[in-house]
Amino acid sequence: MTSLAFSQNSHAAGIDNGAVFRAAVSDAADPRCLVGVLDACLRPLVYSRHHWLVYKGEYRVRADFKAILESIRQRPTHEWDDDETDFVFALFALDASSVGLDELGDRMDSATVRTVLRERHTLYASVVDPAEEAPAALLDLAYRVEEMRPTVQASHLLFSIIDGRAWYRTEGLIPRGDVDPGTLTEPLRELLDTVFAAPAGTAEARLRAATATAVTVDGDSASVVRAVMRAALIDPVLRADHVTLTCPMGDLLHRPQDMTTSSAFFTETQVRDGLDLGEYAERLGHESSEQLQRTIKARMLKLKRGAIRGLYGPGCIQGRFVEKHGGHMLFRNEDAHYRGHQSIGCSSGGRASFALRCLRADAAEPVLTPMIGDFRVVRMSHDEGDTFTADELRHVIRYGEWIRIVVEETYRLGAVVRLDEPILAGSA
Repeated sequence: MTSLAFSQNSHAAGIDNGAVFRAAVSDAADPRCLVGVLDACLRPLVYSRHHWLVYKGEYRVRADFKAILESIRQRPTHEWDDDETDFVFALFALDASSVGLDELGDRMDSATVRTVLRERHTLYASVVDPAEEAPAALLDLAYRVEEMRPTVQASHLLFSIIDGRAWYRTEGLIPRGDVDPGTLTEPLRELLDTVFAAPAGTAEARLRAATATAVTVDGDSASVVRAVMRAALIDPVLRADHVTLTCPMGDLLHRPQDMTTSSAFFTETQVRDGLDLGEYAERLGHESSEQLQRTIKARMLKLKRGAIRGLYGPGCIQGRFVEKHGGHMLFRNEDAHYRGHQSIGCSSGGRASFALRCLRADAAEPVLTPMIGDFRVVRMSHDEGDTFTADELRHVIRYGEWIRIVVEETYRLGAVVRLDEPILAGSA
């Protein structure tokens, strides 16, 4: 091996361990090869969530790993020890496969990366070709996983499975046809009939008509998005304790880089009627519905504002919307360790994330980045029978699709999601 290329369409085949990888990098004719390798290694450290992993016998966090990588960058390859060589190889494989550091179970090494990528290959092969065997060499496996993903996404939605007790995430699949946004749930159908008198038609047409009516009467679409949220809150399938929607208000579509203030986002939470927060007072630190809503709002705005700053601002995450996890999410045991999750009473639930189209001449971008739209359904109970499931997540995604329709229609009409101040009471 005398050279190593780093494009997705051209890469060194058969590299299966750090020593061979280091030799290939060292022997590359282009001196920029090493720079490219180390830059690629930085990406999984920047874009992954906070995570503890064992390296050289000690638990380390992302900041430690970034310092280790910087130390490696300052030295020639022949001075890298075996652990450092494997560290670089493992990070490069993660980047090649677009798999995050937070998906590793316990150790930061290539063996752990191999285990994760084999599991991901098995998952994707169940859709692409169940008879396909995983490539033997780690880099070949990494590139194959990356190659399979778009094929899988054509027919399935990917979602992250987060277990707060495990400290790492895995991935699941939902067939797109199982979401069925064309069929309204009974709670939402009833609200469209009784509150908005939306005319008969497809689910999308009825939601657009309700949105147009709301914008004409109220000047915004808040009543419609609140109705969709309320329908999710009372849906017997979801059995939610509280639901939260966060999305751009719509007044800065021409300057999305300025969506870094609280007023730029619609962020509201609705709490189930009759929910006794006294049962959760020790975990929450209070038993006030209004305080719970304020805490959730503050957390969501912090996440979205920070992600917008990173997306548009200078720095290593420019061009990427980074907020812990991309895409849809199924979470369990979320309050097992993290005080922030305990403060919002989040035990299990699901999150639907969505991009938003801006079909207006004054919009700076035709599509706002994925995850800019965020709809979450939460259960507070620790009872095993109340743990959120993948089948229930597909219903959350369905509600997220209906919210997306309403918000996009709001933008198209030149309106905003909310003109008035948020309603904290907001219970079903």
